Amino acid sequence: MNKITNIFKLLIGAILIQLSATSCNDKLNEPSGEVASETLQWTSISDTKSSLLGIYSLLRAAMVENNSHWMYGELRQGDFSSYNRSDLSAINSNNLKASYPLIKDLSNWRRFYAVINAASIFIERAPEVRNKDSRYTDQNLKMDIAQARAIRAFTYFYIVRIWGDVPLITKSFDDGSFESRPKTDSQAVLNFAESELLNAIVDLPYLYGSFLVNYYGETNGYWRHVLFNKLTGYAILAHISAWQGKYINVDTYTQFIINNYTSLGLDYNASINSLSGTNGIFSINYSLGQLFSIPAPYVFGEASATGHIEELTLADPIISKQKPDIYVPKDSIVRIFNDINDTRFGIDTISGLTRTNYFTNYSGEIPIFSKIKIIRDGVNDGSYGVFGSNLIFTRLEEIALLRAEALAVLGSRDEAINLLNKVKINRRVTNYSVITTTPLIEEIFNERRRELMGEGWRWYDQIRLNKLRPKKSEIVKLIENGGIFWPISTDVLSKNKSLQQNEYWK
Repeated sequence: MNKITNIFKLLIGAILIQLSATSCNDKLNEPSGEVASETLQWTSISDTKSSLLGIYSLLRAAMVENNSHWMYGELRQGDFSSYNRSDLSAINSNNLKASYPLIKDLSNWRRFYAVINAASIFIERAPEVRNKDSRYTDQNLKMDIAQARAIRAFTYFYIVRIWGDVPLITKSFDDGSFESRPKTDSQAVLNFAESELLNAIVDLPYLYGSFLVNYYGETNGYWRHVLFNKLTGYAILAHISAWQGKYINVDTYTQFIINNYTSLGLDYNASINSLSGTNGIFSINYSLGQLFSIPAPYVFGEASATGHIEELTLADPIISKQKPDIYVPKDSIVRIFNDINDTRFGIDTISGLTRTNYFTNYSGEIPIFSKIKIIRDGVNDGSYGVFGSNLIFTRLEEIALLRAEALAVLGSRDEAINLLNKVKINRRVTNYSVITTTPLIEEIFNERRRELMGEGWRWYDQIRLNKLRPKKSEIVKLIENGGIFWPISTDVLSKNKSLQQNEYWK
């Protein structure tokens, strides 16, 4: 435990160093590329370690600031409704030009380019340490640069889903020239991200450290919850390809994960408690980790009252808050979870009793979405609303359903059905079969809706589904007119005269 504590202390220290050094550079409205080069001397292995962990810290900050991950992926035209906040209602209804501070902040990509810049600096400067410190081996350098390239690639994929065309910057911009960079076609950006990942996964290990070879002096148990690994790279590659509609590539990348997940000691979450329990997958106490998660444990001083979905969804009787900011209406719950045996939520049609592992207070006025409820590190003390849940970007069930989606598109129905039913069986849901009337591709997305609720996928899943099988006219129109992307912040536009507002939002 003390060893793992040190990781998170380093993460905190690294992000504080990086953020404090950026305050003097208002000119670009971007954290300066000088952060790493000024703060670090790039002479020793301790410099590479702190800088690498700093990139991870910036990534986490970018994804959780203003609860961004859930605002972008879960709230926008999703299953959640706002109880009494007009800014959240505006996001839910796609009114993204509304004059709310939250929407203004979410429209600004500054924090994501801070990640990209930090990764570029590392790629450029880390080789200097190899020449100055004999402890920093060639293998260490390869793994470190692979992680920096993978994080940068992931960040580009993440922002392309949000804004579409974005500036593609492949080197650090401490020369002050960022503000004049134009947008790059989104397909070119995604092609760059894919190429970077394909190169990175060659040097990304399954596990960091072993009994024979340590990584920064520590074995795998020290790093398991923290670093990108080979399967993380393949998972991101699969999603880049799915977003582009390249399902042959999705088939290839997900097959690698399915063939090799046991190399990480991973397994499916067979019980509902491992999914929604306080010691389940969203808790730091869950020992196996997942394909890509960002931890924030209370015991290591990383938990907070903000930057977690619980801040938006929990209320009495779980924490001392009268009503949640967002909730899933009862009629939606019943429509989405339509199998009475579903361990996530089900209603016995005879007795009227409910099974509510995803929800609390269903019989009350406002159901509480409590699938994710890591208060501190799983101690349900409602008087102390500080949350320590992992932000899980992808896990094995998500990849299985993504692979099922690809196989269904490619015509491999039997294998797609087997993967779909693997998730269904674990949730005690009736299997999909040849007599099921719902089209296979729709049922795969229905299962993603149930299984991944609250994890940031709903908006992006709706886009992919409606590209494959137009079902929702409003989203089809947004796809056709470029309205699926966010407007670019006026602050960004005012500082970069080479940019133009996304066409839909002009």
